[in-house]
Amino acid sequence: MLLATILVVAANLRPAITVVGPLIERIGDDTGMDPAMLGVLGAAPVFTFAAVSPFVHHLGRRVGRDRAIFLALLTLTVGTLLRAVEVIPSALFLGTVLLAGSIGVINVLVPILVKQDFPDRVPMMTAAYTAALTAAAAAASGTAVPLADALGWQAALAGTGLLALLGAGLWSIRLSRRRGSSAPRASERVPAAAGEERSVWTSALAWQVTLFFGLQSSIFYFFLTWMASIHTAQGFSERAGGYGVAAFQAVGIVATLVVGRIMQRRDDHRLVAVGLGLAMATGVAGMIVLPPLMPVWAVVCGLASTATLMLSLTMVSLRAGSAAQATRLSGMAQGVGYLIGGVLPVLAGQLFESTGSWEPPLYAALVVIGIYTGLGYVCGRDVRIPPARPTSAHR
Repeated sequence: MLLATILVVAANLRPAITVVGPLIERIGDDTGMDPAMLGVLGAAPVFTFAAVSPFVHHLGRRVGRDRAIFLALLTLTVGTLLRAVEVIPSALFLGTVLLAGSIGVINVLVPILVKQDFPDRVPMMTAAYTAALTAAAAAASGTAVPLADALGWQAALAGTGLLALLGAGLWSIRLSRRRGSSAPRASERVPAAAGEERSVWTSALAWQVTLFFGLQSSIFYFFLTWMASIHTAQGFSERAGGYGVAAFQAVGIVATLVVGRIMQRRDDHRLVAVGLGLAMATGVAGMIVLPPLMPVWAVVCGLASTATLMLSLTMVSLRAGSAAQATRLSGMAQGVGYLIGGVLPVLAGQLFESTGSWEPPLYAALVVIGIYTGLGYVCGRDVRIPPARPTSAHR
């Protein structure tokens, strides 16, 4: 049951967001939004993650991790349906912010649940839930255009709400098995920080993990928002662009499971970080040099991107020195990280609007990849953030 509930909640972390990319030009045509505004729509979830993440540990401490995730799944369902309501002004943006806030809560808490429920198998379990996340996201991207053709893009956006409702139902079973008192059990509460606990905000390692997480996220959301448009700019159809976004995500399932097994066997992950960075740079450079092979480069980038996401989530769990510190590091990495991650999709939309070409955004992506690969090498070392400040007795 622990595994099933974690996988089903992971499957809800991206479909409501990934369904937008393949439909973004259609949404722009119907709503009159220009590329810059569409870039803001694509980046809105990332900025919402950034706003919500630093405060999630307060919610977890107050109601418990399990109950917080259940409430987030219900709110995700509401936000997804609201986004598809045409009669409400700005419903597209309001629903997007609401669903993204819900996902932001789950984003922070799921790595902590993995560390709590499977303490000896963090890399492999992180790989498993990243694979579930990726599979659901790819399915949403691949079916977006056919559903929009049949039912309209609003219905295609609303469809992911059914998955959120299913997740809430299964999560309620987990809650019922742990019910027994009105207060959260000790195992599911987020512990309060000890008076002498070291703040993650003053740790160089925590900042390295945070910047690595943020920069790799910027590449993921850049492609999530604009991969389909890059395809169509090279002469591919809108449906082919949707399949390209789906392939970009789907191939990552294999990559996460393979890389997760490698990481489970060793504690030093520097070579993994460098290898994934080189693979991503190869795919982006290929889009610039040989754009007719876009489907090939989408697959290469997808293999590297999803595995890098799994690597960054694993680092959040493994680099913390205590459970309370892991919660705070997760909030810091995703709060600051997603703030960084939202910049590139918006910048890419503005660059394309001003130049009429996708080459400048792709060159910008190469710079970002180079920086995060260096950071991945540094924070891939087998080190931990000290869990507590030394007391006078130890000095």
